[in-house]
Amino acid sequence: MFIFASDLLPLWVLLGLLGFFGLIVLGVMLAKNKINFLKIKKPEIDEKQAAKEELDRILVPIDDEEIQKQMDEAKEHDEFHQ
Repeated sequence: MFIFASDLLPLWVLLGLLGFFGLIVLGVMLAKNKINFLKIKKPEIDEKQAAKEELDRILVPIDDEEIQKQMDEAKEHDEFHQ
């Protein structure tokens, strides 16, 4: 039983394609590390400022006086029991 080179052709084609695209990926990874305009710049975010902006976006100020009065009473009641 002999293995001829023509029997291994699909394997060599597959390995060749994998190697070719692997070299492309490796080149892109190296280029992203070395070339400045390809680097992804992450903006610096102040976590406290981001949290404040998110709370301001979500929370709605209370304009109703009755609800505000009830909330003040609840706070006083809660402070009393601590």
